[in-house]
Amino acid sequence: MNFTELNKLTEQATSKLHESVHNIESLKQWKAQMFSLIDAIAELKLPSSSSSLLQTTDQHLSFDPVNWPSARRLAHNILDSSLDFIQNIRDHPAWQPVPVDVRTALEHDALPEYGRPMSDVSQDMLKYILPYSIGHSHPRFWGWASGEGTFGSLLADIIASTMNTTSSGGTQSAILVERTVIEWMRQLFNFPPKTTAGLVISGTSMATIISMAAARHHALFNVRLDGLVNGTQLVAYASTETHICVIRALELLGLGSKAMHFISVDENFCINIDELKKAIREDREKGLTPFCIIGNAGTVNTGAFDNLLELSSIAHSEHMWLHIDGAFGSLVVLDPNRRHLVAGIDQADSLAFDFHKWLHCQYDAGCVLIRDVSHLNSTFSLNQSYLASSERGCSGYKPWFSDHGPELSRTFRALRVWFTLKEHGTVKIGQKIADNCQQAQYLASLLEKHSFIRIIRPISLNIVNFRLEPKEFADADSYVVDVFNNELVADIQLSGIAVVSTTNIHKQIYIRVAIISHRSTLEDFDIFVKCLLDLHQARLRTSSSNQS
Repeated sequence: MNFTELNKLTEQATSKLHESVHNIESLKQWKAQMFSLIDAIAELKLPSSSSSLLQTTDQHLSFDPVNWPSARRLAHNILDSSLDFIQNIRDHPAWQPVPVDVRTALEHDALPEYGRPMSDVSQDMLKYILPYSIGHSHPRFWGWASGEGTFGSLLADIIASTMNTTSSGGTQSAILVERTVIEWMRQLFNFPPKTTAGLVISGTSMATIISMAAARHHALFNVRLDGLVNGTQLVAYASTETHICVIRALELLGLGSKAMHFISVDENFCINIDELKKAIREDREKGLTPFCIIGNAGTVNTGAFDNLLELSSIAHSEHMWLHIDGAFGSLVVLDPNRRHLVAGIDQADSLAFDFHKWLHCQYDAGCVLIRDVSHLNSTFSLNQSYLASSERGCSGYKPWFSDHGPELSRTFRALRVWFTLKEHGTVKIGQKIADNCQQAQYLASLLEKHSFIRIIRPISLNIVNFRLEPKEFADADSYVVDVFNNELVADIQLSGIAVVSTTNIHKQIYIRVAIISHRSTLEDFDIFVKCLLDLHQARLRTSSSNQS
């Protein structure tokens, strides 16, 4: 035993006992430091010869804690820190940059050859990592369409990690939970009861890959055997407002980005139906093979909805696959006053959407629904002896989810979805969606009081795009105003008051506020607009001084 080190730690612990604490925060820090000292003392109590034996010769060595009571205290401390972070989220900046010393510590951390006490690693995690997220949990994070997570979803993640299971298949509760979630989604979107299948996956990007793979196989039945060698040029159609995940899916599937034919949008940012019909007709005349139409249920820039009933009719008459990107907008089905926006979504061959947006599940969790399970089976199923199911034992519950997508190792995401829906229910979630849409209108009402702020309309959902055009720049070209708005967004983010982003509309930079929050209140938008106006004046002064 290293008595010198033991005496040193004992003295530190004794000194710590007599330290004063002044508030809850200092008490928490004191507790964490005391637990760390106790753990270090406990490890020194283990004879060094025994420690060496454990490291080198014990064939039964595991990664479990040597001292379970100490590990339990540490786990409770981490849980307390996590809950404090969420409960007091308004006391934190919406976002803050990673300090130079923290970044250096993380980026230059050497590969550990020998481990450190769990308590030390935990303290590093709480000090260097927890405070510096992108800000999704904050009530004024509106930069991108990101949900805030929920306390219940966090608890579900603890259990899912404890179970440490894969959702590929087998006789286990995880499969039953995921089947239940898929059935709930089938009911929600009114998909066929006997043929619908789906998966809980990482998000809409993966859901789109799965959907486009099924659509490709539907058009080229032998593509799994032959590949893309027969010269058929498949073509998909979507509006210019469509998310990049569709292009990525087509590229990954070997169809190439040229397989995507973009259709212009109308004044409401919805796909131009007449232009779509014309494009399909002309492409057939060129010898191309139209195979898929992608409709949007809530576009990424403005929250616009394509006419899904019209798209369904065209897809049916043209014998084409209809895919709906409903990443966040599809869940307006939960809001009775906006449900009409997704009329026709039940006619889709595939639907992709996220649970980590307007359902507020912890990242990551998305869903793909396929109208006819046979398309998933024919696209992904492979018979392998080492994955054979059985009537008895732990490999039952046919079919396996791994036959419905590309992933065999897939985490138990469905539990956080199941917990969130069980805890809050569809009515409450729908009310929060309605609240966010009303908050968008409220924000617009605050902005329109200022003549130098130009707002993109219509505001059909939860996204507000606006642009500051100060009179001081009346004679400047559009690029100068673009730079001003870009810099203003960075100023807002660095202030810690809110996180907003930019987008390009009509070839100009607009500030984008995407409201997906169960924590935001009307007061948050008052705070944001005051910050916006104050920083606008500060930036004008900066611009003026630079010119002089």
